[in-house]
Amino acid sequence: MAPILSLALPSDTGRVLSIQSHTVQGYVGNKSAVFPLQLLGYDVDPINSVQFSNHTGYPSFKGQVLNGQQLWDLIEGLEANDLLYYTHLLTGYIGSVSFLDTILEAVRKLRSVNPNLIYG
Repeated sequence: MAPILSLALPSDTGRVLSIQSHTVQGYVGNKSAVFPLQLLGYDVDPINSVQFSNHTGYPSFKGQVLNGQQLWDLIEGLEANDLLYYTHLLTGYIGSVSFLDTILEAVRKLRSVNPNLIYG
């Protein structure tokens, strides 16, 4: 019996650090990026820049916003366990200047581990 679904996997899949938003309801940011990347054979580690009840285009929303220090804590935790080797970095919604500054520091750190890091 032939397979129902056939996926053409990239010849060189890798590890993706995906720093994007997350909503409980709806599909944006990490909620829409992680699964398709996994289907393509990538190992994806998501960090949610925000966790909101729903998209901010609705009349109201509730949730939490990750700040720059909290992001850096996660990066340091990965580094402490030799888990900072990524082939790709994907970023989306960035809610503050401190978070953007920390993203830039994270790019520098990730590129010190893998100079060939692709940032998209």
